[in-house]
Amino acid sequence: MRRLLPLLGLGLGLLSVASVRAEMVALEDNEMSAVQGAGFGIVLEEILLDASQSTITINDITNASGQNVPISVKEFYLGAAGSNKGANLNPVSIGRLGSPFTLNLAKGEALRSLRDDGQFVQTTPSNVAVLELAFPERLTTGGQACIAGFAAAGSNCSSRAAEKVDLGVRFDFQVAAGRTDVINIDITELAMDGSYLRLWGDSARAQLVSEARLNLFAKTFDIMSCAAGAPNCVSAAEQAARSIYLTNAYANVAFGYGKTQPLLFDVSSNGQFVLELPNPLAGAATAAERTSRATDFYANAPRTHVLVDNLNFGGTRPGAGQVPSGGYNFGRNEISGMSFNYLKVTSRDL
Repeated sequence: MRRLLPLLGLGLGLLSVASVRAEMVALEDNEMSAVQGAGFGIVLEEILLDASQSTITINDITNASGQNVPISVKEFYLGAAGSNKGANLNPVSIGRLGSPFTLNLAKGEALRSLRDDGQFVQTTPSNVAVLELAFPERLTTGGQACIAGFAAAGSNCSSRAAEKVDLGVRFDFQVAAGRTDVINIDITELAMDGSYLRLWGDSARAQLVSEARLNLFAKTFDIMSCAAGAPNCVSAAEQAARSIYLTNAYANVAFGYGKTQPLLFDVSSNGQFVLELPNPLAGAATAAERTSRATDFYANAPRTHVLVDNLNFGGTRPGAGQVPSGGYNFGRNEISGMSFNYLKVTSRDL
């Protein structure tokens, strides 16, 4: 798309002085072989989702006794920043032509991931076809503040202030008869620049493997464990007592290093889901190969970082984006530079 822009500009200039005629031309096989698809670029313009009055119920999740454990999804919304927890929703445009969402099919050696020092490095193996779904990329120069007014989150996001979203959703879990547990989430000024999911086939493992990066930047992230208006969740004090407030929070979570530690997804014989990050040195035949793998892994594998500038339990937030008062303030919390040498997560029956 970007390569066509100069030609388009030239064509418009010619139209002012002469008539231009063009037609589709068939390409020979040798000409087609030189053409490489660059995938799709996607921009979401003026999008607004308001399902605050709707309920989606997820069934067929059972406990150890075979009883259904329904999950109700309620109060879902997505719109422009400043929505006041979905009460004042307006459309928002996410991404733009210069920084779109992309769906690519490319060789592993053509893909790059942004390292903590600002360098783009190859993390996927060479000579494999990789399907990638990616959010707008972070930048090395000329970026925007990832979180407004919070320099620690960086200024290398491509998303502008007007392209960040407010997002909310409520989950009702009926784990036990006659009891409903609630998780109510409201996020303001959310951006996910640099997030991606990559999928490819691993011939040695004879399975589909992946690599993922989940980046979340949010001005505020509020979690409430009750439904507003329900018993014991009516007054501001009752709601505050059941709330957790995160202010100026971000997470860069890395799942897998495709070269030597791809993310494995499987289903066990009893129907449980299994996510695994294998030992990156597994399968290395010699000491020299183990040393080479370890050096590459610790130098280039993306790290996981989680930072919350202010964490508060049980207080009240005076206004949008402001730090809560009252309750118990845990202050700043940070996990930095974490990598997984081995990780296995298995679902269990309730």
